Amino acid sequence: MQTGQTMLVIAAFALLSTLTLGINATMVTTATMGFEMEASLNALSVAQSMLDEILMKDFDEKTTNNHRVFTYDGMTDVSLLGPDAGESITGVDSSRTGDFQSRSRFDDADDYNGYVRMAWDSRLGWFTVRDSVVYVNELNPNIVSSTRTWEKRITVQVTNFSMPKDLNGNVIPYSLQDLTIYRKYY
Repeated sequence: MQTGQTMLVIAAFALLSTLTLGINATMVTTATMGFEMEASLNALSVAQSMLDEILMKDFDEKTTNNHRVFTYDGMTDVSLLGPDAGESITGVDSSRTGDFQSRSRFDDADDYNGYVRMAWDSRLGWFTVRDSVVYVNELNPNIVSSTRTWEKRITVQVTNFSMPKDLNGNVIPYSLQDLTIYRKYY
């Protein structure tokens, strides 16, 4: 081989290497986006399951077993939202099979305030679920109330390491909210 041919071969290898790097970068980006989408969809499913579980419970500890409350003072105080005596779960409630302690120990919606769950997914690993329950203003449920009302806002936040991240590399949590409303005259 002469010098001219050697230069052409080197140039061809450089071009091939550049193309290969570009294709690999595209494949990695596509795979990452696929995992992020799958993780986001699974987070939505986990969050909705958690929200459904909470909404199936009674409104308040004072309204369990078909008890009725007709004044705000009859409900749990704002400072006492969370598990009641004998209902608490030590540490993080985790299960690979979906058999969570909260299902049998909690009997009303506000028991889930501060609750943390680890839900297992066979492809993506652990999803962390964090719940909060607060009383809200009855005319504007976006405003947290410092007193008891007939409405509580439930927020379920889910994270997984495969979910989309912000510019600093922090996972952007998936969050669902809903209201539970007590109908005192029904």
